[in-house]
Amino acid sequence: MRSRVPWALAVAVGVSSGLAGYVIHTARVNRIPKQVVQVKRLTDMPGVEESPAISPDGKLVAFVAAKQIWVGNAAVTHDDADHYAPRWSADSKSLIYFANGAIWELPANKLVDALAPGDLSHTGKSLAFVRQGNELVAGDHIVVKLAAGETYSNLRWSPDDKKIAYLQNTNLMVVSISGGEPIKATDMSIQGFAWAPDGSGLIVSTHGELWFVPRVEGRAPSQLTFGELAYESPDVDAAGNVVVSRRGFDRSEADIIRFSGLKW
Repeated sequence: MRSRVPWALAVAVGVSSGLAGYVIHTARVNRIPKQVVQVKRLTDMPGVEESPAISPDGKLVAFVAAKQIWVGNAAVTHDDADHYAPRWSADSKSLIYFANGAIWELPANKLVDALAPGDLSHTGKSLAFVRQGNELVAGDHIVVKLAAGETYSNLRWSPDDKKIAYLQNTNLMVVSISGGEPIKATDMSIQGFAWAPDGSGLIVSTHGELWFVPRVEGRAPSQLTFGELAYESPDVDAAGNVVVSRRGFDRSEADIIRFSGLKW
């Protein structure tokens, strides 16, 4: 029995060393970045640039600064009004926005009176908007009667044009254009969002970080950014590039940046 003790100790030490090596190797593997994300600053203007909208072909970015709509380094609106929520058409050739209680198409062509910014379908045939009476309209039919006394914003068609997502205050709601009751997509308090290009979920901004909220039952939301600055109002192009407004701590400055390579 005494002769077996050194052998048993040697085996125990060997097993322990092997387990320690495995744990260290696993930790190192888990620390290897699973994605390579590129970040590019797109604006360098004084003040706040917000509400970015990237064209579906990824070539242009519209945003709001000093109350006007800008594309690149040039303002494309010039009237004395607050302008909100630019949205591109599917062919990346035209732009709509919200101002003075209506939705307009550049250059200053009034489309419809509305209570909030709207969105163009990917077919280019339907405009989604909220009109007087709190009715969510898609094209020429009423999708749903919305509750009175709430704030509605950020209407967005799903990539297949079968659903519309919107914010009711800070709640993210999704409704089918064929009717039915809106469904709350997440319990998070949402500042802004955009659909993933494949319709698998929504990229949302909450408490200054970007998250992915899947539309697949049983899959949990996942955090996409971990930063000290605040990322707001995400938009996504067909290739999956994400543009956001990035704010500093004092919130008096914000610029537009683009993430390339984010995975969700």
